[in-house]
Amino acid sequence: MKAISAAVFMSFLVMTDPASAQWSKVPDKTIPRNRDGAPNLSARAPKAADGKTDLSGVWQPDNDPSGKPDGVEQMVFSRYFINVAADMKPETVQFQPWAAALFKERLASEGKADPMARCKPTGVPAINTIPLPYKIIQTPKLILILYEENTVFRQVFLDGRQPVKDAEPRWMGYSTGKWEGDTLVVDTVGFNDKHWLDRMGHPHSDAMRLTERIRRRDFGHLEIATTIDDPKTYAKPLTYTQTLTLVPDEDLLEYFCSENERDVQLFK
Repeated sequence: MKAISAAVFMSFLVMTDPASAQWSKVPDKTIPRNRDGAPNLSARAPKAADGKTDLSGVWQPDNDPSGKPDGVEQMVFSRYFINVAADMKPETVQFQPWAAALFKERLASEGKADPMARCKPTGVPAINTIPLPYKIIQTPKLILILYEENTVFRQVFLDGRQPVKDAEPRWMGYSTGKWEGDTLVVDTVGFNDKHWLDRMGHPHSDAMRLTERIRRRDFGHLEIATTIDDPKTYAKPLTYTQTLTLVPDEDLLEYFCSENERDVQLFK
């Protein structure tokens, strides 16, 4: 996609270095393994002490060839990192007039207006597609999601609380969750409208409501069905399913986009 700033992708040349060069290996004894010692990622999904599926682990978004941007060699991303509507027919994405004009404007800027290119927070749900790992820590009443990208976090409350009325809009919103069988359903509201849904520049408003249905298919594979419900921006909700793979025996690093950042001064 030539409509995406090269600066965004160049930053990932640094970001996607293997974490194994930074941490010594400490094999996780809870991971089922094959006879050769390799993790058995197709084993049965684990259960937590309360009987719920245990989502804990370090997860990496899956990449695919359709996530390769034009003119950027040796880099492949999740298709939804590039375009949340990658699986949808054009007529499915029904913009409100103001959103259609803004999306066209963002495409014309070739990504130079992307907040991510200026080290602004990526926001939800885009941060789930970033080609960097994130860690899920699960307890009965609270799930923490720790992102390596910009060293940010989310809290998903399972204790029945709800966001206060007229809460201050946030980049990551306010998340609550509940279990439906083996699927964790996360409901997030209270966003600001400052971040993009993807690197093409699909917009959203502060009225966006996000539903993520998180399911651990087996020991090593996770899927997140994401629904973006934002009537101010789209006539119909948008839904896509992101898949992730467990990164066994690894952990997160700190990462800050703003550290030694030099690209913005070159934008024209």
